[in-house]
Amino acid sequence: MSQIEDSLRKLFERYRVIFWHDEKEELKDRFEELALPGVERIHVQNNEFYIKHKVSREDTEGQYLIYRTCKRPAYVNNWLQDLELAHYEFHTNQEATFLQELGLDYGLKDLVTEHIEFFKSKDRRQKLKALLGKEDTFRDIRYKMLAVLFGTNTISLTAFIQAHASAFNDGNERPDRELERYNLNTFYWGLISDSFKYYAESPGIYDFLLEVFSNVFSLTKSSGLTKDASLLLSVWKDTISYQEAFQQLSAKIAEDLNVQPLLEDANLEDILEDDLFRLVDFKIIHDLIHLVVSESIGNDKASQVVKHRENKYWYREFKDFYAAISHAMEMISLVRKYASVAFSSIEQGAKRYSQDLHLVDYNYRKFIWHYRNKNQDRVLKPLFEKVEKVYSNDWLLQLNNNWQAVVDAAPEWPLLPRVSQTRFYKDHVEPTLNRGQRQFVIISDALRYECGYEYLQKVNAQNRYEGELQYMLTAMPSYTQLGMAALLPHKSLSIVDGSDEVCVDELPCQGLQGRNKVLAALEGYKAVGIQAEDFMKMNSSTEGRAFVKQYDVIYIFHNQIDKTGDDKTSEDKVFEAVERELVFLMDVIKRIANMNGTNMIITSDHGFIYQHTALEESDFSDVQVDGEVWKENRRFILGRNLKGDASTRHFKAGELNLAGDFDVLIPKSINRHRVKGAGSRFVHGGASLQEVVIPLVKVTKKRQDTLKQVDVDVIQQSNKITTNILSVSFLQTEVATDSIQPRTIRAAIFSNDGELLSDQFSYNFDIEEGSERQREVKHRFQLSSKASGKYKNQTVKLVLEEPVEGSSKWKLYKEYMYTLNISFSNDFDDF
Repeated sequence: MSQIEDSLRKLFERYRVIFWHDEKEELKDRFEELALPGVERIHVQNNEFYIKHKVSREDTEGQYLIYRTCKRPAYVNNWLQDLELAHYEFHTNQEATFLQELGLDYGLKDLVTEHIEFFKSKDRRQKLKALLGKEDTFRDIRYKMLAVLFGTNTISLTAFIQAHASAFNDGNERPDRELERYNLNTFYWGLISDSFKYYAESPGIYDFLLEVFSNVFSLTKSSGLTKDASLLLSVWKDTISYQEAFQQLSAKIAEDLNVQPLLEDANLEDILEDDLFRLVDFKIIHDLIHLVVSESIGNDKASQVVKHRENKYWYREFKDFYAAISHAMEMISLVRKYASVAFSSIEQGAKRYSQDLHLVDYNYRKFIWHYRNKNQDRVLKPLFEKVEKVYSNDWLLQLNNNWQAVVDAAPEWPLLPRVSQTRFYKDHVEPTLNRGQRQFVIISDALRYECGYEYLQKVNAQNRYEGELQYMLTAMPSYTQLGMAALLPHKSLSIVDGSDEVCVDELPCQGLQGRNKVLAALEGYKAVGIQAEDFMKMNSSTEGRAFVKQYDVIYIFHNQIDKTGDDKTSEDKVFEAVERELVFLMDVIKRIANMNGTNMIITSDHGFIYQHTALEESDFSDVQVDGEVWKENRRFILGRNLKGDASTRHFKAGELNLAGDFDVLIPKSINRHRVKGAGSRFVHGGASLQEVVIPLVKVTKKRQDTLKQVDVDVIQQSNKITTNILSVSFLQTEVATDSIQPRTIRAAIFSNDGELLSDQFSYNFDIEEGSERQREVKHRFQLSSKASGKYKNQTVKLVLEEPVEGSSKWKLYKEYMYTLNISFSNDFDDF
């Protein structure tokens, strides 16, 4: 089928009579060959009266193609003039063919002629046709031609500029060539001039971007562009497909605008709002580090700065830096507050550690993890050195020296109901079994108390999981064999002569096989132990549920933290092992829930001390020991008739609630014994708070939802917008807690037809304390010139969106209506 025939077929779907003028008879053969079912073809050959009578009187329903080859008669001599005016005229010149293919009126012929090179491509015509609307004006069509040229999904000047900038960034000059070739250059740069007041004799995309960035950045001179320049950058930063171009061009523009020297002397407060350049975050991080190191900034102020940057463009890239600074600042602040704390008893000290003192060790661990995760030794080195010094000297040493005083004064290691690890089964497992319910016990080797604290936050952030955190005191000395044995059902614990192996009720309990022998001897209940890796391999709905049904209590053992820390070659990665373990333990409880388990306890055999920096000679002690030594470790010595020196604390077996005739020596405070070949930064076995206070996390799987998110409202004092700045107060209506989770909001002002009229504001509402006034967050929205132009006196919406979990998309949360009533005077920028 020819293009002419195809066009005519489509036209006859809309028109009854079509006139075709072919003055030069160039297409007469085509006319005669046409196959148009139901259409009568008539050639005008001095038969005008017949045609008029036929079409107007004789057959008023039929379809006719009336073909004229002679010159069109003058108006007074044209017998068919009224029919031509009443019906459709078909044209066959190039412009007309394109217009007919696009379904456009012949009155747009001049537009096609002006941009004929654009329309010569069938691919471009098809893309343009998909965008056209019935009421499109010349301007509308040119706008859509730009969308085809730039290949954008959105028909907007902002999208065109983003695509143009991205092409420039890639070294692609095609858009510039095509703007010129298709005669769209004047129209395109005219749009930019009208919107941004950008004027240049030879306009170019990079020259324009230089002016835009200069106009928006706080430390460079305004280039005189409109306030829409800031909106352009705001939208660009939020457009995922063009972010790479933004980042690379930002770096180039920063160099060309000489941004770094400008930042050298800038005050922190002056640049907190800026997020156009990476260099701004470099400057803020650099200044924050030195303020923290010199302790010349308060914890609250430092937290405010970090929170402020949390919602800025580059935060994701610098997240580890800011997190490291936050944890360092928090740790130092807590050390200054608690380092001199004294204890009245072992029980009181352990309880106090579980209440707040553990947060120092938590923040130290998180600092080291983020520090290593970023692998930026040079910029973070001053902060690292400060943290290490404060943690080792002002915290670990001082705290445990104070703690050692009560350990030395205690006649024995206490055996306390619900607190002592040795009573774990009796106090925490047996009551559940007595209620006829199944109990799962997950033992994570070396999961110290502060790790349990973080794990609880993760548990309570999961819907339908509810956790509570308690503490226990380990058996002494705090090493794996004894800690694991203490957690099993037993009446007595003892150590095999000449070794560090432990017996439970005289049954050896080494490894999984030994522990299962102890569990098999449990009276009244069926119990089993299994390695976590084997448990996780089971299919939840089949073999997993079949396995679980056989037992009343199931012990699940996992060894990731201790295995990493106890190896001299990997001990520096122990905090990375903790991060992996917390994720793994979440997977374990979810697998248990899928096997219909509801009662879970997560605990540990012992904690640990870890210092990231290599230890000084003074941290090691050459203890003088008399007697029969069975086992020597950096943090304890086992044997018979042992006598140490002033650097150790001596215990008889009975004083540690252990059966047998043997002795234990524990180095005081955080000292390490010299042991050849052993790791020294990660240690356990002694009596420090970090080693002996362990977590007891009880988790229950609920049938009902346990979580909701904080609600965010807008305090709307007026529903009218009268200036190009709209100040909005967002209120987090309740504090964030374990069961009331934070909510991230993105807000902007839109017209009713979906046009973005302001910058976009993002914020994570996670405030955990304070009055309503303290939970109020303000933002000043900058409105575009369209707000006082095209949309003046119309109703617009402040739209609040929240992220769709697991995707980069956003969904509607709330919206608030306003009426635009902006005075003409607000169209003038500051000058």
